[in-house]
Amino acid sequence: MTRWPDSPEAREALEEWFTAVASDPTSYLSGDFLDFRGADLSTIDLTDAYLVSSCLTGVRFEDANLGGANLNNAELADADLSFADLAKAELVGCSAPNARFRGARLFAAELDEAVLAGADLSHAILNSAKLYKTDLRGANLEFASLRWCNLGGGTMPAVLTGARMFGCQLEGAKGTVVGPVVVDEHGTRSLDGAELEAWFSERGAENIQVLRVSD
Repeated sequence: MTRWPDSPEAREALEEWFTAVASDPTSYLSGDFLDFRGADLSTIDLTDAYLVSSCLTGVRFEDANLGGANLNNAELADADLSFADLAKAELVGCSAPNARFRGARLFAAELDEAVLAGADLSHAILNSAKLYKTDLRGANLEFASLRWCNLGGGTMPAVLTGARMFGCQLEGAKGTVVGPVVVDEHGTRSLDGAELEAWFSERGAENIQVLRVSD
């Protein structure tokens, strides 16, 4: 670990976990409701960690393994999770404005009703992820993989350029986006402008407006 959190309670929880995992690799971090601000937890294996309602504002998790972790209702504003593994992680209701998930693996992650406004999710893998009623205003999903994910009922991101969206559930999604978007299973069909708006509308997202880059 590069840096301990500022909070003595969070540091104690990490120390106890490090001691436990030395003898039992299946031990998991128990950090619910703790304040981890100031920490750099990059590259650490935090599989199945419990971080419910924890304060992770500005915490670095670059290349960390948070697969299966529970971060429901956590505060993740400005956190850096670039290239982290969050496969099957639970982030329901988390608040992560301006967080960085660039290149992160969010396969089958649960992000329903989360706040990801302004977040960088470019090149992230969100296949089969749940983002129902998730706030993605101003988020960047450029070249992200969104196959089979649920984006229904939420406010869509500003940038979807190069994103792959085959099989998505989009009913009730709204907002303004920038294309083009890849819409077929084999990644060969790209839509933009009026054609992309029609594609969204056919899938129940009737209030999506596609902007040109110059708009």
